[in-house]
Amino acid sequence: MRKLAAMLSTLSLLACAGAAAGAGTPPKIPKIPGKWSHVELNVVIKRVPHTLIVDRGKITQITTTSLTLHENTGVNQVIPLTGATIVTVDGAPAGISSLRRRMSATTLRVDGGAAVRVRATV
Repeated sequence: MRKLAAMLSTLSLLACAGAAAGAGTPPKIPKIPGKWSHVELNVVIKRVPHTLIVDRGKITQITTTSLTLHENTGVNQVIPLTGATIVTVDGAPAGISSLRRRMSATTLRVDGGAAVRVRATV
């Protein structure tokens, strides 16, 4: 229980730090220990409540406006994308066009919107 409380406080600090780092700069994808596929975290950033939604799985379909993740629970999650989505592949900055089927990916959405970040590995 203490680990969970510490993790949640760390995640909220990460979210606040990411939002405060610059105008419109989205928070970084938090490191969440354990085996998971979908996490929703309620945080307050600049006195405004937000829900951070983190999904993890294998990319099964990709277009310029969305990607579909097959999560380890068997659920296929469709994640909207925009031109503002920040993408990294194997730690290097990339574009949406660099994402491919069968890549492992973690996405971050805020308040149910389009992904603000996608972190993929080959």
